[in-house]
Amino acid sequence: MTTNNWLDVLKEETAKQGMRAVAEKLGVSKATVSQVVNDKYKASTHVIQQRVEGVFMAFTVDCPILGDIAVNQCLEHQNRKFAATNHVRVALYRACRNGCPHSKICGSK
Repeated sequence: MTTNNWLDVLKEETAKQGMRAVAEKLGVSKATVSQVVNDKYKASTHVIQQRVEGVFMAFTVDCPILGDIAVNQCLEHQNRKFAATNHVRVALYRACRNGCPHSKICGSK
């Protein structure tokens, strides 16, 4: 089955790999995957959608620092705490908070 619907892809991957494996790849809990798949998730599914699109559907964004990266990697960089461990990490932290069009951080635009 080939589909462009992220929820169908999530259900397909869960059937093939199991909820635990899919949850680990998405960086969420098994309970979250179960609730989304069974249409019982109460919160917004937007972040889950982006993770599915990045991990299983190869959706990408044009990062101003790294170039073409998977959507889920973009989300991971946005969620990192500041650490001046290297110049790229500092640049990513700043870009994610200062107008990057892909940023989901409140007040970044």
